Amino acid sequence: MKNLKFLLLFILAFLVFWSCEKEPINSDLINEQTTELSARKAHSSKLQNRVINSDALKNNFIGNSHTRKLQIYTPPGYKKNGPEGYPVVYLLHGFPFSEKAFIDPNSWDEWISNPYLFSNEYPDFPEEGFRLWVDNLIDLEVIDPMIIVMPNSGTEPYGFSFYTNSMLNGNFEDFIVNDLVSYMDKNYNTIPNASGRAVVGHSQGGYAAFKFGMLHPNKFGTVASHSGLLYVDAVLSFADVIADENPDGFTGPHPMKFMTSALYAMSAAWSPNINNPPFFVDLPFEFDENGDIQSIDSVIERWYQNDVYSLLNLHSDNFNSLNGIYFDVGIYDELGTQLAHQPVIVRLNEKFIEYTLDTYEGGHHTHMFQQLSKSLAFCSNSMY
Repeated sequence: MKNLKFLLLFILAFLVFWSCEKEPINSDLINEQTTELSARKAHSSKLQNRVINSDALKNNFIGNSHTRKLQIYTPPGYKKNGPEGYPVVYLLHGFPFSEKAFIDPNSWDEWISNPYLFSNEYPDFPEEGFRLWVDNLIDLEVIDPMIIVMPNSGTEPYGFSFYTNSMLNGNFEDFIVNDLVSYMDKNYNTIPNASGRAVVGHSQGGYAAFKFGMLHPNKFGTVASHSGLLYVDAVLSFADVIADENPDGFTGPHPMKFMTSALYAMSAAWSPNINNPPFFVDLPFEFDENGDIQSIDSVIERWYQNDVYSLLNLHSDNFNSLNGIYFDVGIYDELGTQLAHQPVIVRLNEKFIEYTLDTYEGGHHTHMFQQLSKSLAFCSNSMY
């Protein structure tokens, strides 16, 4: 019986050995496949978390962190040390006030679930996710390969920074224009000039894109604004709404008072006052002894210094020198942004500034990715 088992084992071993001899393993093929797989991984697109320490945001009065999170997309085939640099799009969020505003639908949950927000509808996030969505735009030749960087520019407790230098919040304009641009040019294979950079933004980010184009044409050659706050008087026209939200007078921002919260945030950016506790801002409105709301002209003048419409009078030559200007707005924008664009359009025409304007059937953020695909295509055609 033992001899029989030994014989069977011997025959089995012989058959295995004979089979291996007949069809030897092709180590070259395995190495080739492994190399090809590694190459595909090395040359696929990436969406990575990064962190930047911003000198511009240090030592702000309210204590906002100078350490900022980034999301950075690099396209398929990207090589850090390749012979040709890549154009860079600086994509600026509105709300949520996070570097994840364009990549994570869950980051919108808190806002969409708020019954006091002006809209309770999610943006049109692509099912495949941000990275593959951009990959598809490249594959379809809608855009050329590009780097896209999304910084966190939120503040505490006001949320909005409006990408403005503020002694209260910190210098968020300098953070983007100086610190972030320098970081990208140092750490990524970029085209390190204005023609290789575009700044694109939604809502407050759209406001920043236009402002940066006017004030920093040496840094950004193309700008694109989606549902941007381009006309401060449009905000000031909500005085009665703000009064209705505050029947007992101004008591600070509150999640049930969207326009009031935005008012405090804009004041933190455009009219901070560190000698005016507890909110350290000067509001452009006050209630008189009769309970009627009144404008404060001296504060409004400070707001105008940061108003796109007003800045066009001073910096139209800078704006006209850009390689491309794009903006869009939904005709059903819940904040009336489409109406606020009209004076800006008139002023652009008066200054003979060339631009591309797109209107669409949607609200403030409902068609965000539909429109972002258009602005990215516009930027791709304008950058070089």
